[in-house]
Amino acid sequence: MCQNQCRYCACGRQAVSLIFRDNLLPPEILVNLYCPECRPRAAWDGATMLEDCGWVLEYDLDRAQSYFKLRGLPAEATPQFLFDQGYLSWQGLAPGDEEVNRRLHQRLAPLIEQDLALYLKTLKEAWVVHATELKAAGWRKAQAT
Repeated sequence: MCQNQCRYCACGRQAVSLIFRDNLLPPEILVNLYCPECRPRAAWDGATMLEDCGWVLEYDLDRAQSYFKLRGLPAEATPQFLFDQGYLSWQGLAPGDEEVNRRLHQRLAPLIEQDLALYLKTLKEAWVVHATELKAAGWRKAQAT
């Protein structure tokens, strides 16, 4: 089971949905979130921050490491590990994926009763196109697809 949370960036203009794998880490582990517009506010620290297509996530790694130790996880808490393993990263492949998914399902909903197989095929094809576009744009999680 994973917890989800909506979080605004430092300037408050954009919100993202975050996922917390196994509910291991509390939301406070993400100290700061910067969208591409407010990214200049971030004093870059590669030891505690991760950049993904203009977005910057800043983590409290000491606290994250403490939670890992409490749970007996031998992993080292790094920004890359927290993000790539889904302990605290985007819900989906990139910010906004929940909305993309919602709109896609809404658009295709009439097909459910008409032709479920076509609905599922169309849904899969549309999501593959979306993931391919995200991968081409350089989104970190999309690279693994």
